[in-house]
Amino acid sequence: MADIIFVSKVDFWIALILWVGSLSLILIPLWEWRRGKRDSRMRNILLMIILLPFTVLMLMPFFGTKHTLTDSQLYVDSGLSTQTIELADIIHITPTRSMTSATALSLDRLKIEYRNKEVLISPKDRASFYQEIQARNPKIVIDLADD
Repeated sequence: MADIIFVSKVDFWIALILWVGSLSLILIPLWEWRRGKRDSRMRNILLMIILLPFTVLMLMPFFGTKHTLTDSQLYVDSGLSTQTIELADIIHITPTRSMTSATALSLDRLKIEYRNKEVLISPKDRASFYQEIQARNPKIVIDLADD
């Protein structure tokens, strides 16, 4: 079977919080600079330089979060790191709305349990994800109760 990439579902309110928060890190020092305080220009430039990496880190999940399903593995890519899960190790998949920190950009999540560990993901096309992962490993128990 061919590798399939599932993009992450994005909740509007999560996107709004991350975009507004990250852009504020840059725009507030710019706004102060434009107000004309001559003594604070260097401070604002330095503040923008320091805060720029945090802005990039906050926005990075929008440009790199995806889930790749191969014949034997699931790659959970958050933009910063990639987690590899063997399909043979996956025991159970359950829908959840957990607010636990995760690479998922939506609260409409799937909890994947494997080897006494778990990961939360949010594929945009859940039905296709269920179908494809079940085709690759029919032993995976998928709970559709909350769907």
